[in-house]
Amino acid sequence: MSFGNGRTHYFHADATGIGGYIQRPFVKNIPVQAANSLAPAGGANDASSANFQFEKIVSAGSTHTRVEGNFLGGMPVTRMQSVVEDLDVLNRVRAGELVAYIATEHPGKDPDVPRVDFGRTSITNLRVDDSALEVILDLDLLNNGNGKGFPKKPHVQDKELWNKVGQKFNEKRGHLQCSLVKKVNIKGKFPGKLVGPNILEIPNFGRVHLAELVVSYHSFQLIMMRFELGCPTVGAMSASAGKVNGSGGGG
Repeated sequence: MSFGNGRTHYFHADATGIGGYIQRPFVKNIPVQAANSLAPAGGANDASSANFQFEKIVSAGSTHTRVEGNFLGGMPVTRMQSVVEDLDVLNRVRAGELVAYIATEHPGKDPDVPRVDFGRTSITNLRVDDSALEVILDLDLLNNGNGKGFPKKPHVQDKELWNKVGQKFNEKRGHLQCSLVKKVNIKGKFPGKLVGPNILEIPNFGRVHLAELVVSYHSFQLIMMRFELGCPTVGAMSASAGKVNGSGGGG
């Protein structure tokens, strides 16, 4: 936790495989799969589940999460990974594998803005009914340090990021909600429409948000698939998600 120069770093990371709730045709929580959390002092932990099935609404072959925090080369590095395999929602939306990955490295001095890496993040074999979707991600979205140094100001204040995602940071809201999705290529007859770069609107199903990223001053949350289920099944669910939020001070 300590740099040896009077500064202390507190690690934070959490991850989940699947979780949510159903409001109709019944009211019931979707049990959280592979819930995981990192101790403030760091370390590492794994969690997993297999052959998950919930009320013929959602199933997954396996879920696995890992969180870890330690000092590498004198710098605090935090990693979060959530993997969901063989996801099936209402027999209409399927994904072979979802991987949410965030790694942050803090400089150990003010302004203490970390470098952020999404390097292993991916969505593979995504299908909606009879259509196949190729999701192309921008894994360098927050790379304003260019890999050569640390950012000089918080990512939410980076105007280049605003231009990339098409919106400004709202101070009152407290976070910037965007996506890692650059483009979705669709093969076959898609039953709905693509709203913006990352939202699938599907009749008699609802909406699916792909690779959603929520950035605040000190935290980064990645949700590979977020479901807003509509008629006839109503509810909300996420798949392959996690958050990293390290901080330090003193010295």
